Amino acid sequence: GGDGAQTLALLTTTAAIHAGYDATCIPSYGPESRGGTSYADVHIAATEVLSPAAPHPHVLVAFNGQSLQKFGAAVRPGGMILYDSSVVREAPPFAEVRVIGVPCTHIALDLGDARIKNVVALGALVGRRRFVEPESVHAALGRLLGSRHPEMVALDLAAFDAGYEAGLESVIA
Repeated sequence: GGDGAQTLALLTTTAAIHAGYDATCIPSYGPESRGGTSYADVHIAATEVLSPAAPHPHVLVAFNGQSLQKFGAAVRPGGMILYDSSVVREAPPFAEVRVIGVPCTHIALDLGDARIKNVVALGALVGRRRFVEPESVHAALGRLLGSRHPEMVALDLAAFDAGYEAGLESVIA
């Protein structure tokens, strides 16, 4: 909770729809209001999402060790885990899964605001998986965040671009 996972999921879904895919986002909050684990299932399909739940996702983005431990084993073989290596120093091994550390929080702090680490993570995810073009994410950022926080759009775009570059350069563990 509080790491921006829900916003990341909504941005991912919006960017996928902008790119012409069918996409769903199902948020889930634990009983804790702050500091607990929250997550969202995002499904993206070329034609139609048949089930919005993702019990064995292709990709996991984890912002903390608690989430990495709780959800990492559910990632299907051949999938990918992207974690914030600023917070989680070393990820545990997961069989048949690519594990990629990106210093999302450090990049966000270098840009001036730790709250944008989720947008850095989205950039890294798109840079690594290339499931949408960066322009689709730029449009989603303007559409979703521009109405709520117009003063943050330029910073969010910079965060996405920095994350995208970090995703291209990140090392697979």
